[in-house]
Amino acid sequence: MDYKYIEQLLDCYFECETTLEEEQILRAFFSQEDVPARLLAYKELFAEQTMAKHSESLGADFDERILAMTTGETSQQGNQPKHVKARFVSLHRRLRPLYKAVAFVAVVLTIVQAAQMPYNSSLTEQQEQFARTLEQLQKIQKDQNAVAQSDTVTAVKDNTVTN
Repeated sequence: MDYKYIEQLLDCYFECETTLEEEQILRAFFSQEDVPARLLAYKELFAEQTMAKHSESLGADFDERILAMTTGETSQQGNQPKHVKARFVSLHRRLRPLYKAVAFVAVVLTIVQAAQMPYNSSLTEQQEQFARTLEQLQKIQKDQNAVAQSDTVTAVKDNTVTN
């Protein structure tokens, strides 16, 4: 049997271009028992939609059912809802999370400060050593300039003596 029309409807359905009547045709087709093997994968999709239509809708006792689920009691049993006694919460108990947050911030700041101290002292030592090295290099350069000048003076003297 040729199912080109159903395949075309499926293509349109997945592109969101079907009308309500075409979707109804697809639901009716896939609700049959003898669906071809190549279209069997789509049967569950349309069967789920059909089952969702027939599922239980909200009834008149919806509020009572939800209330029973949340409180664990039903009004049909005649039980009175439990009254919960309010607890007194002191100011100290209310501020306990704030105390924890302040303690956490203090610990973090202490750790950060402690971590920076060795870094800053080693940085200062490195700067001092760099300054000393720079001074030594400047002395060496002065010495090289002095040697170069003395070599020039000696060369000039040698030239004047030989001439």
